[in-house]
Amino acid sequence: SGVVEKPVIVQKFGGTSLGTPEKLEKVKNIMSDWHHKPAKCIAVVSAMSSYTKSEGTTSRLLAAADAAVNRGRFGPIIDKIEDTHLAIVYSMLKDHAVKEMAREHVNGELTHLKRFLESLTVIRELSGRSMDMIVGTGERLSAGVIAAVLQQEGIPGEYVNLSNLFDGIDASQTGFAELAKNRIAETLIPLLNEDKVPVVTGFLGHVDQGILEGIGRGYSDLTSGLVAVATEAKALQVWKESDGIFTGNPTKLDNARLVYHVTPREAAELTYFGNEVLHPSTMESTIKHSVPVHILNTFKPESKGTIVEPRSEHPSRGVLAISSKKGITMLNISSNKKLGSTSFLGRVFARAEKHGIKVDLISTSLVNLSFTVHESV
Repeated sequence: SGVVEKPVIVQKFGGTSLGTPEKLEKVKNIMSDWHHKPAKCIAVVSAMSSYTKSEGTTSRLLAAADAAVNRGRFGPIIDKIEDTHLAIVYSMLKDHAVKEMAREHVNGELTHLKRFLESLTVIRELSGRSMDMIVGTGERLSAGVIAAVLQQEGIPGEYVNLSNLFDGIDASQTGFAELAKNRIAETLIPLLNEDKVPVVTGFLGHVDQGILEGIGRGYSDLTSGLVAVATEAKALQVWKESDGIFTGNPTKLDNARLVYHVTPREAAELTYFGNEVLHPSTMESTIKHSVPVHILNTFKPESKGTIVEPRSEHPSRGVLAISSKKGITMLNISSNKKLGSTSFLGRVFARAEKHGIKVDLISTSLVNLSFTVHESV
């Protein structure tokens, strides 16, 4: 059947919520609590990060790819990835059959990865599809291990690998989200109707030019949004290490307060201007299909969090929050006055588009243009 009888809750867990046995214990408890409520649950998981993104699985996979192409030593990097995942397998899984299944999953993924990296030392060239094969390993490892942790608890966790959802697609093309939604629905709805708890890879492929180029590092956020839309979810829960959206950075402002409700427009603006709680990719698909997004804290599940309510109008209030960005570059360009202002602006932004430069803020006069450049450039 294409219809799920109970309401669906999609739970997105970021890498830093998953990377140690202590952290994953909290995730397991959250999922267990929701499993026993009158709802169907789906988990979408990122690659594991022990403490910081730089120490995370995705960063290590990128380092291993770089080492392989340059004929360096990638073995020690893969060993660290293995240690992170097997630490969870051996400390959290007591049932012998479940433990062996999870261990074989980790070993199988890493054996395949090592063979692939060895071939790169000969080819010495990294295509988008090759990069996808390497990067997607992180989410496949994570989802397989977490499904086993749920099974240990008597919860019917089902590992779902979206790595081969497409044979190759341009993620920027019109219709990408609709096609992805339909493919995901075909995969997940039968599992929900069998009372399974799908644990879905945040990685989906294959994307033309590779997922990092075609979508960016926030691809697992995009996947969670698409999963929520595909299953007509009652809500998308984004579990982070933060209580939600604050009026300012709580690590820098003593009087920063948690904002309980924001409109889609406010959330989009804050995300764009440096608030890292939500990724734009998550917002785009969920808001269009009226799926509320609830930002919650993995380590304080009792916190109310922040709700982005798609149907809410723009409220009549003053400044909602202050956000900041680091390492901003500002360019100041002057005209030689031989060009009209429209022609001057047109030529500047044509060059920016040609070189893929993303502009954040702009200030103009008749012969002068100042703008800040997006941090990804």
